[in-house]
Amino acid sequence: MVETLIAVLVILMVFTGAYRVSRMVSAKTLLDHAAARAARAKSVGFDDFMCEKSARVAMIPVAGKLLWPAQTGFDEVARMPIYLGAEDWARANGILDYQYWHTTDVDVRSGGGVSPLAEARVDMETDDFDMTGRAAVESHFPFYMYDYGL
Repeated sequence: MVETLIAVLVILMVFTGAYRVSRMVSAKTLLDHAAARAARAKSVGFDDFMCEKSARVAMIPVAGKLLWPAQTGFDEVARMPIYLGAEDWARANGILDYQYWHTTDVDVRSGGGVSPLAEARVDMETDDFDMTGRAAVESHFPFYMYDYGL
């Protein structure tokens, strides 16, 4: 009986460890995707506010519990275009809001020159881990648009 108990505990620890590692790998993949969406938004000329909203929408699967709206049975997908169209953070957070969005930092920058890049870094802090996603996308908007830094 003692051997069975030890074996069950070891198997339980292995499964728990595998579960945590799989959550971290999926979070890393989704944060890289969110950074790519933010870099893509910057590469076509969107301002930093729109880039951050794009990253937030891309990281919804790992963003934690839905804080707003608190009701159940609503269509979350239908709210995403409305969220992306919000003009400021007060309106955006009144449409969709998730637990880890407030511990997320999105840093987007675009370079100039012959081979400009739009780079993004998404840092997310959760209860279990801190994770960073990075992406770079070739940006051509400086060749035909002026970046006012909006």
